[in-house]
Amino acid sequence: MRAAGVFAILALPALAQSLSVYSEFAWIDKDGAVRAPEHPREILSPAIVRGGFTSFQIVVEVKSGTSYWLHVGQNPDAFRIAVYTVSARGALSPVDLPFHSDQTQVFWMDVWCDRDAPVRRVKIEPEIAVDGDWVRYPMEARVMEATIPAGVYAPLDIPCPAPTVDFLMLPDAVVVWQLRIRNKRQDAALASHLSKKDLVNAIGGCESTDWSNPESYLKIRDYLFRMR
Repeated sequence: MRAAGVFAILALPALAQSLSVYSEFAWIDKDGAVRAPEHPREILSPAIVRGGFTSFQIVVEVKSGTSYWLHVGQNPDAFRIAVYTVSARGALSPVDLPFHSDQTQVFWMDVWCDRDAPVRRVKIEPEIAVDGDWVRYPMEARVMEATIPAGVYAPLDIPCPAPTVDFLMLPDAVVVWQLRIRNKRQDAALASHLSKKDLVNAIGGCESTDWSNPESYLKIRDYLFRMR
């Protein structure tokens, strides 16, 4: 069982369904299986940047033909949340919530936090309703002090760049790729007052980074989101 599944598995006599949340960098196939990394990060108490987007992937796995409704709750009502279906090649299509489906589906979830939002904890809970039962994935999101500078989108010059991954560049995946670039440009804006040398030193250098793990980049984002 995946590590994240401890929160999200509900077994019924005739079938099973699961709801999982992953970082934006996990490589997930059309069947909802994580291709990389082998042990994806648990998304339990994610940091949320102010004045920008923080993105996640939601995977709903069901037996084909099992009808369900996807909801995303929050308490208090602090964020603007947009959800998209993700095609087998990464194309995104916006959906209205609650969203109905009857097959395994990968979703992209954008969480927008206003620049003046208070620093606090907010409950975000993706959930599916299946035949009167609920499967929930509770997260306690942390609104950080880090705030994307207004109107600033620095050139994309992040240290320790990962090598190009071919399947991310497929034509049908351009929208997903653009959102990942958008989020990295937010990171670059946060880091605009730092030298590349200082940032590399702060994250422990590039040499020990395993770029075969697509979530390795998260150590850069973790550092930037913790800045005051």
